Amino acid sequence: MPKNYRPGLDVIRLAALLPVLCYHYCIEAARFGFAVPTAFIGRGMADWVELGLAWFFLLSGAALCLQWQGRFALRRYLAGRAAATYPAFWLGFGALFLYGEVLHGNNAEIPRWRVVFSLFGVDGYLSPVTVTFYKIGEWFLGVILILYLVFPLLLWCMEAAARRRVLAVCMAALALLWPLVCPAPWEAGHTVLGRLPAFALGVWFGTLLKKDRLPPKCLLAGLAVFPLLWVPAVPRLAVLLVLAAVLFWVVYLAGQRLPAALCPALRRLAGWCYGVYLVHHVLLTLVYLPLVQRLALPLAAMFPVYLVISFVLAAALMAISAPISKAIKKIA
Repeated sequence: MPKNYRPGLDVIRLAALLPVLCYHYCIEAARFGFAVPTAFIGRGMADWVELGLAWFFLLSGAALCLQWQGRFALRRYLAGRAAATYPAFWLGFGALFLYGEVLHGNNAEIPRWRVVFSLFGVDGYLSPVTVTFYKIGEWFLGVILILYLVFPLLLWCMEAAARRRVLAVCMAALALLWPLVCPAPWEAGHTVLGRLPAFALGVWFGTLLKKDRLPPKCLLAGLAVFPLLWVPAVPRLAVLLVLAAVLFWVVYLAGQRLPAALCPALRRLAGWCYGVYLVHHVLLTLVYLPLVQRLALPLAAMFPVYLVISFVLAAALMAISAPISKAIKKIA
């Protein structure tokens, strides 16, 4: 294991993934006509998904800060982000595009030049406002790719207390105001500005982790915002971000206490999470739920099987794309 390995971060990575997979499984099953308890597709479950998504952006900012603070080099940084993100996405998208558009002539009315949105990984993000060849990655891939470009500025802000204070005020205002003014057809939580406060807060968390420090104890006071989830006038996204920030450290500290013997398996599973994000929805809607429905299999009992298959496919995708990732890093 790497000397500075932090199992708590990988526990957060897996914890962020589980509610997303569970929610997608239940909501898509309901669309297929399965009887799904309302608790798994209602507002409460949606809030758990939102917490998981907030953890993902907090974790992304923190992990990048841990990696690059004090040693940032723009060329190596951009190459590293491209190598980590694009190869698996290109392989997954390319296979679906070849099968659907090339072999079966799907979406013939869409100008082929629009595949450029897919090459850059922003097709899912732009799909609410323009026609694209969106297939995998959903909105979050485009959001995180754009946030990667903002990261150098956020890292610069962390270098001075005055900049941190200005950034904190700007992000607090953005978290409160953007959900109120976000234009249709966007959803505030599915936009770059909607996720920038969580990502920026994660970068600050990374500065604390770099020094092996915990956040101020006053952060625990954030739990007091919980009742605000029932106040419609308060932006729900901001309240859930505060709760996610507190729980981030709770989950991290719990993960840091895991026995060392479990860390290799934990690290491997966490390394496949990005692949799971890419493949899980396509697997679910095109293959898995139709099969479960046709064979009349029990929906609840098949969820663990779905998890296993998602991770197996993700592991294969990440393994196949690994040589391409190495080649991108070498070019840089």
